[in-house]
Amino acid sequence: MSQRSTAPLKRSTIRRTLHWFWWVTRKKPFAAFMAVFTSVTYTALLNYANTYVMGLIVDRVSAEPVPAAQVFAVFAPYVVALLLVNAVGQTCSKLQDWSVMQLEMNGNYHLARLCFDTLSNQSMTFHTSRFGGSLVSQTSRFMSGYVGLVDVVVYSLIPTLASIVCTIVLLWPASPLFVCVLFVMLTLYVTVAYTMYQRILPLSAATSAAQSRLSGVLSDAVTNILAVKTCGREDFERELFDAADREALAAERVSMGAMMRRGP
Repeated sequence: MSQRSTAPLKRSTIRRTLHWFWWVTRKKPFAAFMAVFTSVTYTALLNYANTYVMGLIVDRVSAEPVPAAQVFAVFAPYVVALLLVNAVGQTCSKLQDWSVMQLEMNGNYHLARLCFDTLSNQSMTFHTSRFGGSLVSQTSRFMSGYVGLVDVVVYSLIPTLASIVCTIVLLWPASPLFVCVLFVMLTLYVTVAYTMYQRILPLSAATSAAQSRLSGVLSDAVTNILAVKTCGREDFERELFDAADREALAAERVSMGAMMRRGP
């Protein structure tokens, strides 16, 4: 008898998770806008405008000697521009951190209430057929998943996209061929990275599930410690925990090996 495919269920779970993540993000529209705006501005100023001004200074120095009496008059605009670029860029960096903190604190607050209301409204049959510790662990991972997603999007994805756009816009007028080669290399890199990520994703899910089971076994043993000691089941509970611990360790080793192979 063949097993039913779980792929549709996983896709549905991902969609629902992203739905609730977007739901809490919309509650802080200004912080979300500032997170995107400051990430783009920070990248454009400190990575590109700063380098551009420094390049202008080098070009001016290389063009012809500057008399000592004219050094301040010639280079003062460049110095002022450099100071302004760095000042605004660093300000955007701090505003970026503020926006991320606002989104994450708001997300943790609303997701915690959502999880509590959802679990408390379930039937007794639902709770008796599941480990309470596993539910707590899954709730914690659900909330931490939002924090991780915000960090990745704001600190990695948006700056990367901004860097790609800035590179293409700035270099296309000077060297279209170089931009085309760069774009081809970028496409190949993204394709390979995505393919390897697809292979790692199931391993990460298995690791997360093993860690949830480990937390569930420990939490339930501690919660029901009176019944465990009354019935003399310490050794049995220890065996259950040891098995879950070994399973989590094995899953983490497999996931770590895949990540190490992907790194280079």
